[in-house]
Amino acid sequence: MKILFLGDSITEGIPGVSYISMIQNYNNTYDLINRGVGGDTVSSLLKRVKKMNDLSSFNHIVLFIGVNDVFGKLTKTYKILKTLTKQRWAKDALVFENQYNDLISLIIKENKNVIIVPPLLLGEDINNKWNTELQSLRNIIINISSKNKLKYLDVYSNFTDYLNDKIISNFLPMKLTKVYEDVQKLTSPILVDEKSKTRGLHLTLDGVHINSSGATLISNAISGYIDSISTI
Repeated sequence: MKILFLGDSITEGIPGVSYISMIQNYNNTYDLINRGVGGDTVSSLLKRVKKMNDLSSFNHIVLFIGVNDVFGKLTKTYKILKTLTKQRWAKDALVFENQYNDLISLIIKENKNVIIVPPLLLGEDINNKWNTELQSLRNIIINISSKNKLKYLDVYSNFTDYLNDKIISNFLPMKLTKVYEDVQKLTSPILVDEKSKTRGLHLTLDGVHINSSGATLISNAISGYIDSISTI
């Protein structure tokens, strides 16, 4: 089975732990193609997908994008970086909806076997203002998924259920230099998980990028769904 993964740094697996590697370990017969690019927003992924001419060759396409449309506005430094890398965030919910619609339309024209994973967290405090904004984007994605009859994996609920009885840290990746430092130094799941623990985090390395626990929840959701339809 050939599966394409489209997304940002969480899909790329840098920094943090790769959920795609976990899926591969779960079933080494899968042919997994990772096209995650750090920093991608919906608009920048759309530009990349327009250049892909092999979408129809995959059994499934996993689309996991959207967090950088909020993360990119976290600080002035992030905004400057996103502008320089041409990974512009959606300026409001309507623009996001139009861009996500365009992305979905482009993909399903070539391949309708799309599995959608929503943007998850910007900080493990699910009630902070950034996660409130992400919820509005998830609602848009849910509606688009339903309209196009695509599979929506509610991994967000799995995350919030996991965090429900935990002591929550307010850690957020406010300094871009710290993210780069994590990329350089945290080169194994063990190191990622150790750093995550020192920050009081449970599912993420820094509030966004995932640790082993977060990667397990994502990989289990995707693998479980693929298994369920493979046996039909």
